[in-house]
Amino acid sequence: MHQILIDFGMLQLGNWRIPLHIYGYGLMLVLGFATALYLARWRARRMGENPEVLTHCGILALVGGIAGARIAYILQHWDTYFSSTADPLVAIVNISSGGLIYYGGLVLATVMVLIYLRLKKLSIRRTLDILAVSLMVGLAFGRAGCLLNGCCYGVAAADNAPLAMRFPMYAKPLVKLDGRDNPFSEKTEMPSPPYAHQMDQYRIHPDPNLLDAQGQLIPPRDFTDEQIVLAEASHSHAVLPAQVLGIVNALLIAALLMLFYRHRTREGQVFALLLMLYPITRFVLESLRDDNPHHVLSGVLTHNQYTSLGMLVVGTAMMLLLQRAAASAGPIGAQRQTQTQSAPAMGSAKHHNKRKAKR
Repeated sequence: MHQILIDFGMLQLGNWRIPLHIYGYGLMLVLGFATALYLARWRARRMGENPEVLTHCGILALVGGIAGARIAYILQHWDTYFSSTADPLVAIVNISSGGLIYYGGLVLATVMVLIYLRLKKLSIRRTLDILAVSLMVGLAFGRAGCLLNGCCYGVAAADNAPLAMRFPMYAKPLVKLDGRDNPFSEKTEMPSPPYAHQMDQYRIHPDPNLLDAQGQLIPPRDFTDEQIVLAEASHSHAVLPAQVLGIVNALLIAALLMLFYRHRTREGQVFALLLMLYPITRFVLESLRDDNPHHVLSGVLTHNQYTSLGMLVVGTAMMLLLQRAAASAGPIGAQRQTQTQSAPAMGSAKHHNKRKAKR
């Protein structure tokens, strides 16, 4: 687990000293966007569509996805930001260490893409089918970011369970170039999310030597050599690998959507299948996570589980409605371009014939 992948400390540029830290979560978001966009452009070319359209859709999806995912997270944790945060506005815009809900991003990104396609009079069903696979590939990278950040962690597991994971008390940068002997980043303030959660529930107790006189955790940047050894040996209790399962789930759905694309009978069905498959798997995966209170058997669901049920209804309705729609959503990009080029020529010919008839 690496909340900060590369820690440069303070980067010296002339008389300027700039703090530079590359976070694992943010880097995975960038890599996920680039990979998903490349895949969408590649698939668009194979289907005869203009890949530049997918680039525009990708940028809109990126902006809408991050904004929507952040808004959903803030709404879900409203009390945390506005009752226990000294500067809530700064905390709201700080997404470098996590705090995004995929459903919120998916909804706003889809709305923005739909508006763009509508204004440009482009095929909505065909474009959504192309984007469906990329959405899952991007999600896989996002879950990798969650793993590096330590968020979205699983429920408690037996220490000897084959899939169990134990997160360190404090994450160390993969590469550290700030020149200090302390292996932790100066930016590290809090323990990893699973460790902090288990502390809050009194399921784990840090070594007393890592606490100050008031019983608060000493920041890792102030550790002595002995405290560094103690912190490096401290880990959370075992939890299920919810983030890893999320990565596998996203990639499996992406593969199924690509396979289904060859057998679809209506354009738009691939995206509809996404809206049916992902909510089912997400509902199950939510049950394996420990970051939100839930108890399915008692009817206590997480926000994402309620959203999953709603999205499943939307996906099922979309699939049924598509059975009444035309198989094709219209001519492909090359055909539309040919029609556009031939239209002026046809108009000129009609005008010439009218002038000839008047003579």
